[in-house]
Amino acid sequence: MKTILFGVVILILLVGVILIYNDYNVKRRLRKLAQQKYKIVEPFIDKLKAHEAPEENEVHELAKDPSFRHSLFRILDAYGRKDLFPLKYYTHEKAAESFLVSWLEFPTELGGAPEQIELLKVVTLMDEESLVDEESLDYYVFKFRTTVPLWAARLNWMLGVSGPYRKATMPYDVPVKVFSRFNAVDSISPETEALWVHENIGLRR
Repeated sequence: MKTILFGVVILILLVGVILIYNDYNVKRRLRKLAQQKYKIVEPFIDKLKAHEAPEENEVHELAKDPSFRHSLFRILDAYGRKDLFPLKYYTHEKAAESFLVSWLEFPTELGGAPEQIELLKVVTLMDEESLVDEESLDYYVFKFRTTVPLWAARLNWMLGVSGPYRKATMPYDVPVKVFSRFNAVDSISPETEALWVHENIGLRR
């Protein structure tokens, strides 16, 4: 049972996306990342399994960390305890930030969570392919920076995009377009970057 649960949590912690890599080193680093995350949330999960309510500060500590936020929501949902999730983090912005940070953690991207991340702008585009009426699509454009790896530190603040979010989108629905070209903040506008992600990443939605 524990092996099954570990496998499920790995998928949750890695944004619920199964990625297949031929590179052994990438696979190894992904598994190491998942194990590190699982070790942190395991005591929390054990309490839920035992039908014990985690301490409020435990929940808030995980929720305020973008690299664990969406995982926390999924875990609480799986155990029927979404009521424990802090309302201040149940927003499109906080979810978008969490999904972007998780994407950046992948070994093929930044390779770790950024040390600083801030919302730069919400860019609204119109969905001209909507079957009903044109709908607004919100893309959350963040700026982030880190001191590791060195190439990223040299760029200072970079742009990352997460979305799109419609009015009816629940905050922790997995966004289909989460990406960063690691463009420096002063090299391109948030609007241009969001439009590029909208037109080039994932499926139209």
